[in-house]
Amino acid sequence: MSEYGPEASSTGFKAKGLPTYLVLDTSGSMKRHEQLLNATLLKIYDTLYTSPQLSEFIHLSVISFNTQPHVVTAMTDIETLETLPTVSCEGLTNVGPMLELVKARITEDVRTMSAAGTEVLRPVMFLLTDGIPTDEPRGAWKRDLDALQDRAWKPRPNIITYGFGDASEAVLSTIATAAAYIAQDNGEHTGAALSEAMSSLLNSLVASARVQSLQVPEEVKGYRTLPLDFVG
Repeated sequence: MSEYGPEASSTGFKAKGLPTYLVLDTSGSMKRHEQLLNATLLKIYDTLYTSPQLSEFIHLSVISFNTQPHVVTAMTDIETLETLPTVSCEGLTNVGPMLELVKARITEDVRTMSAAGTEVLRPVMFLLTDGIPTDEPRGAWKRDLDALQDRAWKPRPNIITYGFGDASEAVLSTIATAAAYIAQDNGEHTGAALSEAMSSLLNSLVASARVQSLQVPEEVKGYRTLPLDFVG
């Protein structure tokens, strides 16, 4: 039986699908990493395009957020993309609207995948950020986080967070439900930390497709793992 959809017919195989949300902080502080972000996104798209086993299992959507969130790539077949979108970095780090958008997209995407006959696994959200929430009033984003993590909402996602630069350990741990990581060196090497985070999540996707279930990284080069019950 699909985790969210109708039962498969007794005569046919039902392919599994993992709704995957890559959520990128594209606030002004990320401007110096804009080229690296886009180059790494291109690598991820290319990996999916050239790996049918991966693209059939990983249903990827890319979301960026700064003052407002943006759907960079909707959850669509990678082969249907005529041009590869890019991101630009500017504005604030407003987390609440992003969390609200992720929940809305999960609701829609899970419904669409299930209707297409896919056995939909629990979604996964990878969040990469170099800052702290700038939402006003302060802490307002936690209401949207509560809604996204609501255990009564069946497709609530597994959330994995990567933080570098000025990211807050407490925020990373609060948002994450599966794993949280903070760069060990948050000095002049945030570009290297970003690269390691993107490599980690891509490796996680490849490993997940291999076994047809989410594989959470046990460790990330250059990062240390945060406890998910962190209290700041």
